[in-house]
Amino acid sequence: MTRLYLPVALFAAAGTIAPAHGIEAYPLASGERIVVDGRLDDAAWSRAQAFDRFWDVAPQDHRPARVGTDVRFAYDRHALYVAVRARDPDPSQLRAPFARRDNVLADQDMIDLFVDPVGNRKFAHFFRVNPRGSIGDGLYNEDSATEDFSPDFDFDVATGRFEGGWTAEFRIPFSSLRYTDPPSKEWSVLVWRNYPRDQRFTMASSELPREQTCFLCLDEPLTGLDHLPSTRHLELTPNATARTVRNRDAVLPGRRESEWVPSLDLKWRPRADVIVDATLNPDFSQVELDTPQLAGNSQFALFFPEKRPFFLEGADILQGPLQALYTRSVTDPAWGVRATQRSERFDGTVLVTRDDGGGLVLLPDTYTTNYAVQDFKSTASFARGRWQVDGMTVGGLFTDRTLDGGAYNRVMGPDLVWFPSTQHRLRAQVLGSWTTARAVDGAIARGELATSHAALLDWSYHGKAWDEYVDFEDVGRDFRADNGFIAQNGYRRAYSETARKFLDVGPFNEITPYLNAEYKTDPSGGVQYQQNNFGLRLGLPRATTLWMEVRPNNLVAVRPGGGLLKRDQVYFAIETNPWPWFSRLYAETAYGDRVDVANNRLGKGALYSVVTSLRPHPRAEVEYRIDNDFVDARGDVEGSRRIITQRVQQLLILWHFSANDSLRAIWQAVAIRRAPSLWEQPVAARENTEAWSLVFGHRRGIGTNFYVGATYSRSRIPDSGTRGDQLELFAKGSWSLDVL
Repeated sequence: MTRLYLPVALFAAAGTIAPAHGIEAYPLASGERIVVDGRLDDAAWSRAQAFDRFWDVAPQDHRPARVGTDVRFAYDRHALYVAVRARDPDPSQLRAPFARRDNVLADQDMIDLFVDPVGNRKFAHFFRVNPRGSIGDGLYNEDSATEDFSPDFDFDVATGRFEGGWTAEFRIPFSSLRYTDPPSKEWSVLVWRNYPRDQRFTMASSELPREQTCFLCLDEPLTGLDHLPSTRHLELTPNATARTVRNRDAVLPGRRESEWVPSLDLKWRPRADVIVDATLNPDFSQVELDTPQLAGNSQFALFFPEKRPFFLEGADILQGPLQALYTRSVTDPAWGVRATQRSERFDGTVLVTRDDGGGLVLLPDTYTTNYAVQDFKSTASFARGRWQVDGMTVGGLFTDRTLDGGAYNRVMGPDLVWFPSTQHRLRAQVLGSWTTARAVDGAIARGELATSHAALLDWSYHGKAWDEYVDFEDVGRDFRADNGFIAQNGYRRAYSETARKFLDVGPFNEITPYLNAEYKTDPSGGVQYQQNNFGLRLGLPRATTLWMEVRPNNLVAVRPGGGLLKRDQVYFAIETNPWPWFSRLYAETAYGDRVDVANNRLGKGALYSVVTSLRPHPRAEVEYRIDNDFVDARGDVEGSRRIITQRVQQLLILWHFSANDSLRAIWQAVAIRRAPSLWEQPVAARENTEAWSLVFGHRRGIGTNFYVGATYSRSRIPDSGTRGDQLELFAKGSWSLDVL
């Protein structure tokens, strides 16, 4: 195991963050208007300050941008306006397809606008657009360095062309931005430009060296925003879903159910820095489908992202070093209420919801994730706040799940994030849990109080030549977070990533050898997992990255007292954006020893995943994904040597009639094959599930949408004669109404 340590001297040597230059927003005079049409010919734009000092970010940095970009900011009593002129020596090479919301990605030309309305550079709204006018948006969290596309905001954008490039014109209502009360005199902004050609070039309005752990810290100040509105308003969004479901299985030939589900969402902004959300009888089904994942040979639970709109206000505030807050743990909310505040020194959110249950409760263990049926109703509460203190973020969280009958699980504790310089980031979190909702025979019942802890300390460093990440974790045997995603407990872990970077070497943008090392023990000190993986990362043109990795002598334990399994593997991966019509390819494979988790033994096999994105027409998106895993028994066995094969696939086809109207088709399939004679416990030889979905969607805004579609699913277990078929037809609409 590689020795892991945190150099104390780095804090004494830490540098300071360089000041930015600043951009001034132009206040529109009374009667002065900006029409968002992408032409940039309004008189106001000629009076607004033009900022054109852009820098290359990748593949080279510390140099002026290779193509020109300029940006202007203006505002009135209702909205912030942004005009971007992106010059291009050959506009015929623009990559500008239609794309669904939040699918404006690295394969496309785009402008990405980051707006921090508080000015503390800890979070930012981001708004992106490609030359076709397709959009994406979300929240960026500086402390966790994550870009979350789940939240959607109301904004208008139009694009245009001129002889030497393209333009983007934004109108962002102040009601969509979360700023302080009274508003800060200085915001911060970053304009990011993606320019994919033979290379994928990126440029930004701030000089962003690659040797830094922070992203927003060097944003340009945005000044001149005086007399902003309070944005007090009340918005009601009634929703209605009508569905007909027909089920058929091996026992019952067919049964049909129809229902109409009304619901109501409320968003109230009593003052600029406070948002109150409420929902009654929400219906989150039909429109979104989770991407299937390999689960038949997994040791721990699988994570799925949150997509439900009610849970997304202030989603960045809930993020912490440990995943103690995970709103998808709320299975079927009957109602919910939430308050979120953002101020110059404090961000916080409190969420309370009534969960009617119907899902599963994660029961973490050192060697696996167990489950209990959520056949109970409960009240789930989430709360987290974070304070800005002398360049640090000091936070704390509290979460509670109280079942009808009084049993509970509670978690609370502090956390800290510190950027002593742009190159270093230090994070720490300590949590305690208190649980009387104990697992008994696969169900949850009230029991004796169990208390435990979880702690994390990590450090990131990005320098000119070296990257380093070190993580220490200690999670107690009885730690539970029923409102979080903690899939394993009862372990101590030390993990490191060390990389030596060689940039701009011959045809390579990057040549980086690296070492990933991990050592994890159970509470008694026994090894639960160990690895020392050596790899090489190569950066090439067309946004192509190759990974090659040797994984020798990995040690894995999958059950208590079951011993250690020694695993040797080789790993290869590629990610590329080769051409406009073949916009993305990601493929990875691991070959060699494979752990048979259910039977505690080592076999031979491989895991591979392939994700492709095709654009055969500017209005069409086609995405295909396949994940395949197989494990063969070692030596001669009677009958089949194939212990398990599992495969999941998803095919998505989307046709854009316009920017607001689209037709989406999805096919998903999961297939599992086993050799029952090689299993310790009785198992089915085959399992198959498939789902088809066809949905037409019309979106006029964030709260005004209409969907109509059909979903068909079927499952088969031939050994037991189990079969099920379900056909669902539905229509769903929502209408956003400004009351105040």
